[in-house]
Amino acid sequence: MANATIRVQFGSPDGPEGTGGHLSAEVDSRPGGLNGGKTAFSPGETVYILVYKSANVAITETICSAGSLTAQGTATVTITDELMFEEADTASLSVPARSSLASSVWYGRSLGALTLQSDKVAVKSSVKGVGVAKVTYEAQALVYALASPVSLNGEVDFSILALIKGAAT
Repeated sequence: MANATIRVQFGSPDGPEGTGGHLSAEVDSRPGGLNGGKTAFSPGETVYILVYKSANVAITETICSAGSLTAQGTATVTITDELMFEEADTASLSVPARSSLASSVWYGRSLGALTLQSDKVAVKSSVKGVGVAKVTYEAQALVYALASPVSLNGEVDFSILALIKGAAT
């Protein structure tokens, strides 16, 4: 079986990291997703990649080491995260939310109501403390299709690197 590899560059390609933006990518492994729940692929198959970005990040370039990488539009994805509040009143979602949190439940100690902040990643609780909350929300993903060749230099077991570059705007 072939592996799908993703490299994601954070921040501006010309400047320092830490611009306050979010950019991440993953193979769509959802059971009902574009890859049908598959995470291992055969040569010649197309692999769908979900790219999550904050509103202040623009995709500047997409490159792959073999095959082709093409934009396929967007998808709304339901995400479930466990937020860890470590003697704090703020925790971060794994990807930016599309809108407000759909649901939340505290495991053990409750720190009160949860509010999604304007950056769509930070979540603030009513009080500072130690707690774990399970949250569900919708995220907007950019969909990319990575089409692989049936062989590379006569090999049928190979990896392809997909690079998605972004810059904070």
